[in-house]
Amino acid sequence: MYMSVLDRFEKSVEGAVNGVFSKFGSKDLQPVDLSSALEREIDSQAMPVGRDRTVAPNEYRFTLSTPDFDRIEQWGSETLANELADNLTKYAESQHYAFVGPVVVIFEEDLELAKGELRLRSESVQGNAAPVTTQSETKDCPVLEINGRQYLLTAPKTVIGRGSNCDIVIDDAGISRSHLEIDITDNGVIARDLGSTNGTYVEGHQVPAATLMDGNTITIGRTRILYWASSSEPQE
Repeated sequence: MYMSVLDRFEKSVEGAVNGVFSKFGSKDLQPVDLSSALEREIDSQAMPVGRDRTVAPNEYRFTLSTPDFDRIEQWGSETLANELADNLTKYAESQHYAFVGPVVVIFEEDLELAKGELRLRSESVQGNAAPVTTQSETKDCPVLEINGRQYLLTAPKTVIGRGSNCDIVIDDAGISRSHLEIDITDNGVIARDLGSTNGTYVEGHQVPAATLMDGNTITIGRTRILYWASSSEPQE
């Protein structure tokens, strides 16, 4: 599982940034170095919090030298960060780790670091949507299924969009930076469009807001989102 995760990471990231990594020599920082560092960090920091639950940090900050930071900017830092986060989530699933919020990878610059050096810090940051990485979560919450991944809605409001400040970030050119908000209220779970350019559709109908029912389909841009009322019931 370990090597297959890295193999998939290399192929997917190289494709996403047009194979730019092949232009650099072996002494330069490579994507596999970042992925390996993340896996070592999550393994060392994951902590059991119960008999059947191990929680791992969900926010990871890389501190890089100026040359390496600039290169990552050229590659496309958002694309790389998303690839790293996605593959770390898959690795966590294989190790049966759980998170308290969505996995986020952040790049920062340090003028004092030499080229090729990196530092990595991690912490658990409570988020509004935690990826489902275990069969049994301690809290029963509504669930969104997006592009094959499931997210627990763990807070009253969850913002979905293309912007990096959203609780769930979706890479879809047809989605606005802040496109959709999911509100958990006493009167039900409400999908609310945030003034998006292309609108929000529930069961094929464009709506400014709609109360969601179990199994509803929400469409934003080219992305289809499935809503499940409970995480305690099996979703298909």
